[in-house]
Amino acid sequence: MITFTDLVALMLTFFVMLFAMSTLETQKWQSLVDSLAENLSAVGERPVAVPQADFDMPAESPPPGTDLDYVAGLLREQLPAMPSLDAAELLRADDRLLISLPADLLFAPDGVELAGDAAPAQALGAAMRNLPNRIEVAAHGAPGRPDASPWELSLLRARAVAAALARAGYDGPVAALGYGEGRSRALPQSWSPQRRRRFARRVDLVIHDTAREAPR
Repeated sequence: MITFTDLVALMLTFFVMLFAMSTLETQKWQSLVDSLAENLSAVGERPVAVPQADFDMPAESPPPGTDLDYVAGLLREQLPAMPSLDAAELLRADDRLLISLPADLLFAPDGVELAGDAAPAQALGAAMRNLPNRIEVAAHGAPGRPDASPWELSLLRARAVAAALARAGYDGPVAALGYGEGRSRALPQSWSPQRRRRFARRVDLVIHDTAREAPR
């Protein structure tokens, strides 16, 4: 029994045999090739206009702020005179200055609201009021603590301190950063283990060497 598929296959085979037995007319084929070559050669590569000058806007560098060594010298004189900041540590990095406070100076255990009258945060805000440098608040959690979310806890604490700085008179933008327990080992190795444990949970006021943005 011959099916429709078999019939189509036989017809296809028949046409393939006819094509295989046909003779290509060389003259007509060459005429076709010459005609195509002549028409395609007329379509050459179009020149692309190249800009003669570089109009890219250069990246604008932020203006420098007050020299951090000078700021560090002033803070070393002022911090001991502020009872609420007597436990603060001053740490110098390449392009920033950190005022590091243990979290127990600002918050109740596992708390995200500033404890008491928020005197340390108020004192920091008053000290930063006239500083033109860009600042950030970075909070850190301690590893191995049964916190529901060290990252969330540290972020809420950073926001609380940033809000206190604004209430104390600092009118510049303040970025609030929560690092959880990711930077618990960034403390100086020269510190005692007891001191490192206390500062594992901390809030850093980060003073950059560039100026803050002007209020819009």
